[in-house]
Amino acid sequence: MAKQDNFDRQIRDAEKERRSEERKKTWEKREKKFWRTFLFTEDGKPKSGFGIYTFCLSFVFLALYVLGFHLVTEYLTEPMAGWPVKLANLCQAMLAGLFGVALAWVIHRICSDKRLALGGHLWLAVYAVAVLIYMLFALRGTGATGVFLTFYGWFVVIPLCLGLLASYFMYRRDYRPPVQREEEPAWRKYTRRR
Repeated sequence: MAKQDNFDRQIRDAEKERRSEERKKTWEKREKKFWRTFLFTEDGKPKSGFGIYTFCLSFVFLALYVLGFHLVTEYLTEPMAGWPVKLANLCQAMLAGLFGVALAWVIHRICSDKRLALGGHLWLAVYAVAVLIYMLFALRGTGATGVFLTFYGWFVVIPLCLGLLASYFMYRRDYRPPVQREEEPAWRKYTRRR
């Protein structure tokens, strides 16, 4: 009986190890696939121009949001000192979010690819989720989680949602998928009359 239990445990352990190895290989493949989008082809062109452009654009959006919060905090804290705290925070978050919306509108008007502003904001959403997960683990058990979530809600979620919604509606309104031109069959060019 003890031999059977030992044998069953070894089978369970082996199966658990096999599943762990499969998960590890799957994540390694996903990671390599993700990072390959930032590499170049043999011609020197990026494999995913859209991914690279939106990734870089997300840092421009991030810098603009930080600048917006700095300006709003610097110049509107004193005039809003008598306001209720929630109303003042909401106004400051919305005004800082308008900086990102303004940049999204400019990019949307200037660039022919109407997906860029939305893609930049989607990268920001990925960063925001990563920061939230990291901070929840880092602050676990310290009692500061509630304060962080309040700050995060006012100064990350509201501006980011405002930027995402604005860029999404601009994208939905103006995006037209590129027209695929069909290649003429080789026989057709020889049958044309001049």
